[in-house]
Amino acid sequence: MEARTRGAIEDTLNARMIEHLDAPLARRWFLAALAELAAARASLDALNLFPVPDADTGSNVVRTLAAGARAAQELPDDASLGDLAGAVAEGALWGARGNSGVILAQSLQSIAQTFRGLTEAGADDLIRAFDALASAANSAVAEPVEGTIITVAREIAAATVHLPAGAGVRQVVAAALAAAYAATQATTDQLPALRGTGKVDAGAVCLVLLVESLARELGVPTTPHEEWFPDPGEAPVEEEIAGYEVMYLLHADPREAHSLRRHLTTVGEAVVVVRGAGDLWHVHVHLPHPEEALSRSRMSQVVVRRLDSPRRTIGVVATTTAPGLLEPLAEAGAVAVLGAGPRTIARAIVDTGSRDVVVLPCSPQSAHAAGAAAADEAVLAEDVEVAVAATATNLAVYDAATLLTQRAEELGLAATARLVAASAASARHSAGGTAPGDLLAAAEALAVGETDLLTVLAGSQPGAHAAAQRLVTLVRARHPELEAYVIDGGQTSPALEAMAQ
Repeated sequence: MEARTRGAIEDTLNARMIEHLDAPLARRWFLAALAELAAARASLDALNLFPVPDADTGSNVVRTLAAGARAAQELPDDASLGDLAGAVAEGALWGARGNSGVILAQSLQSIAQTFRGLTEAGADDLIRAFDALASAANSAVAEPVEGTIITVAREIAAATVHLPAGAGVRQVVAAALAAAYAATQATTDQLPALRGTGKVDAGAVCLVLLVESLARELGVPTTPHEEWFPDPGEAPVEEEIAGYEVMYLLHADPREAHSLRRHLTTVGEAVVVVRGAGDLWHVHVHLPHPEEALSRSRMSQVVVRRLDSPRRTIGVVATTTAPGLLEPLAEAGAVAVLGAGPRTIARAIVDTGSRDVVVLPCSPQSAHAAGAAAADEAVLAEDVEVAVAATATNLAVYDAATLLTQRAEELGLAATARLVAASAASARHSAGGTAPGDLLAAAEALAVGETDLLTVLAGSQPGAHAAAQRLVTLVRARHPELEAYVIDGGQTSPALEAMAQ
């Protein structure tokens, strides 16, 4: 007992002596904050009512910070404060999830910029970091709303900026924490979605937990607010939410990014466009039609999910190169990804929220990427078992996603993969150009045997849709009762993709 008491006294004395934030302390702070958020994850999900009640704020923030933590682990133990902050911020941006996660990633970018080149940060540096965080959180959102994480960040900045000269690091953090507590409590009356619920904003609580963790590392007293954390069983009902969530990374100059933001505000809600390193931007939006959110500039990590899609026993990740398939794939209940590499597929696997996930590759290349994604650190950390299905075309993925919506809950993961393989093997596929010879060859291949259903995916090339209609006519000449559909896929290659069943 005496040893523990002496240790507690020494910890308190050491905390009182801390007047600078260095890399080891920052690393401890970040990992402690991640642990606190992970422990509160289910309650934070249940608290989530804004911008839509989709019960994922806690999960999104934890996954965002976990990506930052993985980036920090790649640095040597003697990395400087500036390098550590930069790595965390960049990792968080690449792994950012949801509205709150993207705002938080942008906030970490601002802190990294403040700490750039520093080996340690004093009180003035910390005040500048809090001020930059508030500006970044506000600028991240196209239409800032009071009573959210943005308001709390602003109040923290105001409380610290107005401290008297000579205040130490602990005084700065104490002022920040007091302001965070008060501002978060006020969100229940400020935010229309919270009025009458007795709840506070989920994103605001996430920011409080970050500041609290720093306070504990410095020995600054904290005040528990158990009343802010509801029972996980109180999570909002997801089925009432309409539309889709679209997220991706954009490689563009500021003019292009700002133009995209203006466009997104006209077609969607919860619009966030934030800048990372160089010309990398993270885009997030909720809207009725996913294709309207896509940019002509270079995109990566394009992930689309239906906001009201229930969590399934077996999650489905559907890969495609056809932008026009994103909406129907997500509508079928899959997490849809466009032109996916291993990192994007891994992200989508985690985003299903399922412990068992089947990935539907649209090509041999995406099948290889899916295999790599199954061994990704983020997937392993979530303890997800992954099966890569035997699909190899966009339309095979489309067919399988529709089939799994109806059957996957009845089957185990291995049986689900076998079902997809059998369905893909029973169909006839064709891919090629729009020239008359190409259409005749495709019709010959597709019309063999019994054919009840023909689906044609038209690419982005001029005349592709008309050529698809001609292909339908050619196949229907052999099978007059044929049911046929033409989908504007928008893929760059092949010009036409077809599947007969």
